[in-house]
Amino acid sequence: MRWEFKRMAKILKKIKDPRQPWKVWHNLVEILMICIIGITAGADSSYKIYLFAINREEWLKKYLTLEHGIPGRLTIERVLAVIDPKAMEKAFISIMRLAQKSSKGAVVAIDGKAFFSNRNEDGSVNIFYMVGAWCTANGVALGQVQVKEKSNEITAIPELLKYLGIKGATVTIDAIGCQKKIVEQIIKEKKANYVIALKENQSTMYNEFLAYGQDCIADPMLSSKYSTLTTLEKGHGRIEKRKYYLFTDIAWFADRDNWAGLTGFAMVRSTRQVGKKEPSSETRFYITSLSNIESVAEAIRNHWGIENSLHWVLDTAYNEDDAATKKSTTAANLAHLRRLTTNLLRSDTSSLSIPNKRYQCALNTAYLEQVLFSSPLFS
Repeated sequence: MRWEFKRMAKILKKIKDPRQPWKVWHNLVEILMICIIGITAGADSSYKIYLFAINREEWLKKYLTLEHGIPGRLTIERVLAVIDPKAMEKAFISIMRLAQKSSKGAVVAIDGKAFFSNRNEDGSVNIFYMVGAWCTANGVALGQVQVKEKSNEITAIPELLKYLGIKGATVTIDAIGCQKKIVEQIIKEKKANYVIALKENQSTMYNEFLAYGQDCIADPMLSSKYSTLTTLEKGHGRIEKRKYYLFTDIAWFADRDNWAGLTGFAMVRSTRQVGKKEPSSETRFYITSLSNIESVAEAIRNHWGIENSLHWVLDTAYNEDDAATKKSTTAANLAHLRRLTTNLLRSDTSSLSIPNKRYQCALNTAYLEQVLFSSPLFS
């Protein structure tokens, strides 16, 4: 194996090969490397990965040993079906830490996404969830953890945080992450800050802040209790106005000492006008360890961007919403590999979209080499 792949291969070697040794014909790490390269070049299934490999066999031999040639379609499919997704999950996080630069000042969004896994005989599909962490500045995935149900995200978030190097970053999470143990982990263990959505799952805190915030805004004499920031965004026939409020006087909140690092509550009132339709409005609430309204606003805005743009890329460029497979383990392992290849493609500085980068990688091995080897994952 060429030196360019050795950093990643060293981590992939830690994945236990569950195959019976006397039946193994193709090296596990090389099969996984073929999968990574194939998905980067547009392959969205084990069969398409195989088709890519047999058509690029001579090129692949420049970088892989391939002692017994290209593994068959069924071999690739079986490998993806038997590898423990938890092992793949840990390998993915370790690989991303190879390339992760200092996170100080960065916004790291933690968010869940639903996936179709296996198709049933009646045509229905089963669903599993991934909780992922994303660097919002460049959309790079830092890690992800699989859960069976959305309600299990509460236990998955601490597990994901445990593996992330996010000292100095600001972590953003939806309301499901508004838990005392999670904010304590962010502040005390990870040495980071947080901006976390507040909803009625924390009913006492939510209701008390709602009443306090509304009273302060309604009374001009209490304007010193909060700071504000207004933004206006226009584009594609849409106008969106957001007004941010940050309340850093929290002496009224009796339970404040039990929420590690808590320095304030934030509120965002959004008004959206699309074309000639009636404007819509929404108000959201947050808890935070930040004391600067500009930083709070940036964190909230960036979290929304991950929900809207990055998930859209995964759904459109990789057809994840239509990528149901026969095995749930295959679906989970392919999801990890897609995140890894998304990071490779995003680190390429060309102006092409992610779908067009993948297409160009399939057509042009020189461009594929550029995407692979200009990334810090291989350098």
